[in-house]
Amino acid sequence: MRSVERAFDVMFQIVQSDRPSTPSSLAHDLDLPRATVHRMLVVLVSCGVVVRTSDGKSFVVTPKLLLASSTNRCVARLSEFIVTYLHRLVALSEETSSLHVRSGDQRICVAEIEGSRGIRWARGPGWGAPIWSGAVGRMLMAGETRQELDDIFARNFMEPLTTNSIVEPAEIRSRIDQARLDGWSCSSSETVMGAAAVAAPLVTSGGRTIAVLSLYGPAERLDHMLTFSTELFSIAAESAAAWQAILTVPAAPAARRPAEQAASTTRHGFHQGEKQ
Repeated sequence: MRSVERAFDVMFQIVQSDRPSTPSSLAHDLDLPRATVHRMLVVLVSCGVVVRTSDGKSFVVTPKLLLASSTNRCVARLSEFIVTYLHRLVALSEETSSLHVRSGDQRICVAEIEGSRGIRWARGPGWGAPIWSGAVGRMLMAGETRQELDDIFARNFMEPLTTNSIVEPAEIRSRIDQARLDGWSCSSSETVMGAAAVAAPLVTSGGRTIAVLSLYGPAERLDHMLTFSTELFSIAAESAAAWQAILTVPAAPAARRPAEQAASTTRHGFHQGEKQ
């Protein structure tokens, strides 16, 4: 039982962190031996709820964990629904397209279609980064209230991820305001050195941002990706409307079993709902 408790402790510590967790940081935060943390990480990776990042030294949660609770089943359905739109973006731009949602103070990729170019940028579903970083993060934060933005900045120590990372709250707020005005945002080498992104939000008719669509590619192709910002915005709006329409369609009544219909006919001389 103690091992189970420790595995949960490690998992929840990774979930709560605003950046990928290393064995050393987990051991320090949980006051556990590094060897114990390593054993727990091996178990969590084998269960598919945690995955190594591309550097091989740190860990983030996967969509399997993100989508496990009933409150996130909608995200699982959304990640399947959005695939058609991601393919459309790849066909237009030849760049990697992806869908991201907010999970605590992280932004998590829950769906991705790799670009068709020989040299492309991709990380795969489950990859996460701090909510305050890059174009995707700005678009997610643009859907939050001013108070929630204050809380995010208060909770997070914004350590630069690259030499281009924007970590000053005032500058991040300014870019968020601009993203709200434009309906899209872009970034270059802010989260990952050498990678650029253009992002647009999926917003409900009530004004709630539920996710963000993005195009990713090498930083030198940012100008190319920016030529598709209008299409990206339009496809994000179209997919949000289609998704909301699906959620508001009432469920069809369950079909009656033949035996029930026969019993109804025998008792009343007509099926329920028919007139004599």
